[in-house]
Amino acid sequence: MIDTDEELLGELLRIHYSRIGIDELSAKRLISALKEKPYLKNWPVEKLVKDSKAFYDFLQERWPLYLNHKQKDEIFDSNNVKQPFRIPGPAILPFGENRIRPFIDNLFVEGILKPVATDTPEKFLNSWEQCGIIVHPEIRKQARIAQLSKLVEAHIPSEESDYRQWQDFSLLWAELSMLVEIEGNAEDLQALSEMRKFIDDRFSEWLSQSFKLLINLSPVEPVMVHHVHRMLERHFEEYPNCNLALIVIDGLSLSQWLNIRHYFESNKAPLKFRETAIFSWVPTLTSISRQAIFSGKIPINFGKYIASTSQEEALWKQSWEEKTQIMRGALYYQKAIEKSNPQEILHSLDSLRTPIVAGLVINIIDEIMHGNLLGAGGMHNMIKLWLEQGFLEMLLDELTKRGYLVWITSDHGNIECEGKGRLSGEGILAIGRGERARMYTSENLRDVAAKKSPFACKWKPIGLPEGYYPLLATGNSAFISEREKAVSHGGISIDEVIVPLIKVERN
Repeated sequence: MIDTDEELLGELLRIHYSRIGIDELSAKRLISALKEKPYLKNWPVEKLVKDSKAFYDFLQERWPLYLNHKQKDEIFDSNNVKQPFRIPGPAILPFGENRIRPFIDNLFVEGILKPVATDTPEKFLNSWEQCGIIVHPEIRKQARIAQLSKLVEAHIPSEESDYRQWQDFSLLWAELSMLVEIEGNAEDLQALSEMRKFIDDRFSEWLSQSFKLLINLSPVEPVMVHHVHRMLERHFEEYPNCNLALIVIDGLSLSQWLNIRHYFESNKAPLKFRETAIFSWVPTLTSISRQAIFSGKIPINFGKYIASTSQEEALWKQSWEEKTQIMRGALYYQKAIEKSNPQEILHSLDSLRTPIVAGLVINIIDEIMHGNLLGAGGMHNMIKLWLEQGFLEMLLDELTKRGYLVWITSDHGNIECEGKGRLSGEGILAIGRGERARMYTSENLRDVAAKKSPFACKWKPIGLPEGYYPLLATGNSAFISEREKAVSHGGISIDEVIVPLIKVERN
């Protein structure tokens, strides 16, 4: 039964787009039936049923009118349109209806319909109609940056906000950061820098007051990196015969994760991702946060190993043996896996008893970071070059094919920073001398150093072992030579502290 514009348009698209054609007798019957419908009397049904070219010209003529009404938020009413057409018929067509939209999208993609210009292309950014609009790439990019900037400014949490608001906001902020750092001009980068300073000032104030509450939250839904282990245990309890793989990409920030996800999407990788954000430990250092991930413990509980990751494998395997019935022969740990072929990793996993629980570390992002001289934009470019080698896509593809439950997370993010001066002559006084974080064995030693560094803050050693007193660079400052540039970590900016937690599935 065909009684409405939508139903007739859908049937015509089915006939012409599918190229099934229609024989003369069937066409006559259809045309005769349609002419009997009073509501369809203004459709030139004979021409539109028989002639594909005429039908597509009919659609092309109406597309600009649809866009014009949509951008003005007007009611779609053909009676209000006084415009002559080469092919007569209703002026406004229901292009946006669910059964119609996929056909129209494909017709533009295939070049059968041609995109048109519109007065306000920014209104259609990220909408399905964008397929049929001529938009200069620079205009599209600048419109998106402007829209995201407004959203970010409108959703910056307050100092009274809870951790969930900061988690949600961090994903929005990461999207803007990634876009500007990859595609923004000098003006965009300057605006982003000013916005980052405001956000980091507020976030660091909030974190200073709230961090002690975060570490005591229930791990039912992971909030901090050491909660990830308990989440994996629950999945093992729920699916005791499934293999698990946790991939920790050392140093990966949220914005850099989005760069990776967008790369996979643009290359139509057979993967989909469920994204959340969690909090790293402070100071945001590998030896603290990564060991917290693999042990499932707060740093005070692995205090004697806190300066190194040498015991990480032992902590990973011991934690599983303590909390589950899994056998050591089914436990796997390997770091710097990107230096191997994915097939070598998979071969090692295939040789284990099942169910397998694998802990894998990718170091490439951290290595790019510490060797990077081109700032945040250079980081994104180098990550894309690494992705093009195919290691990560192949690894995720093969693990999900084999039925593994796969998660990706990071121990800390990173930030582009600028030197404010080195703390010289400390010798053995500082037990950790990072670019954004320095550690001291006593509060007194830390306080003396703080007086020499007005750009730094004294961080309370919450959850840290005795004799571990951090001094952290604030804002985008660093304990390196004045005006020297670097991309580093250790501090309490939102980009260093809030990191991705991703469940990977087959698409």
